[in-house]
Amino acid sequence: MKTKNSDIVVKIFLVVVAVILVGLIIAWSTGVFKDKRNDLNAGTERINKAISSMLEFDLLAYDGGSITGDLLVDLIKTINDNDPELTIKVETLALPNAPAEYKGASTYPSPTKEADNYINPNGIFKGKVIRNKNGIINEITFTQK
Repeated sequence: MKTKNSDIVVKIFLVVVAVILVGLIIAWSTGVFKDKRNDLNAGTERINKAISSMLEFDLLAYDGGSITGDLLVDLIKTINDNDPELTIKVETLALPNAPAEYKGASTYPSPTKEADNYINPNGIFKGKVIRNKNGIINEITFTQK
């Protein structure tokens, strides 16, 4: 025989079970969303690294590579016009321990052959890419062979 009190107990029990289940579902979904957000942040970081390496790809070609003097002069002009923050240092045979530094739109190699910072168009120069603490290329040093 059922009484009014037993109906109330069953209803209270069902409400408590429902509240616990809802709490568990909310906790589970919050955990899933946090995991997905962490995955999204990791993916964004990987994409940003890939983009930055693609932007630096043309400069990485000079790391350990050799170019001629006329290409080096063109590179200095292009870099100075497009990226004034990047420094290019050139160690010629005339100045092996005091490299000429080219940074900004007003610094170009000397066209006169008698100058110490003259770059021989037929000379071969080996490049070395130097990065700052943040991993950004801030300098390329070329040494004449």
